[in-house]
Amino acid sequence: MKLSPETIREQRFRKRMRGYDPQEVLAFLLDMAEDMETLIDENSRLRDEIEAMRARQGEIENLLVSIRQFSDERIQRAESEAASIVAQAQAKAAEIQGEASRKIAEAERRAQETIAQTMRKAKEALRDAERSRQELERSIEELARRRSDMLAQVQAAVESCRAWLQSHVVS
Repeated sequence: MKLSPETIREQRFRKRMRGYDPQEVLAFLLDMAEDMETLIDENSRLRDEIEAMRARQGEIENLLVSIRQFSDERIQRAESEAASIVAQAQAKAAEIQGEASRKIAEAERRAQETIAQTMRKAKEALRDAERSRQELERSIEELARRRSDMLAQVQAAVESCRAWLQSHVVS
């Protein structure tokens, strides 16, 4: 028989001479049913929390993809801008060699700074996202552990009650 709060509440025992006090047995069963309902509710709440954490993890993973795409776009724009500046500097090089050299150097420096800055920001964002993912995984693992502990406690309580009932209730 599968135990539920309702089956515990509805359980009745035959009366025998010198048996247990029916009121005490009924009170015990009602208390046990209430405790079981509390554990079931908490288990349900913990499952909801795990699902919320998983959804949050999905959001973070989507954010990581967006950050990667954004950083790739920034790098492409920076490289495109650098190439454009270099091309302009080379066109003017025929007219003014000294001026062209200065503009090329300036363009390369800015492009490298932009690339370096974008890379730093992307790496920082990836590190932050990874830390968040790891924290979420730790939270999920902790919730799973707590759930397992609670299930073990419920099972132990049920087994204890079952053993008690078997050893103390005369059939």
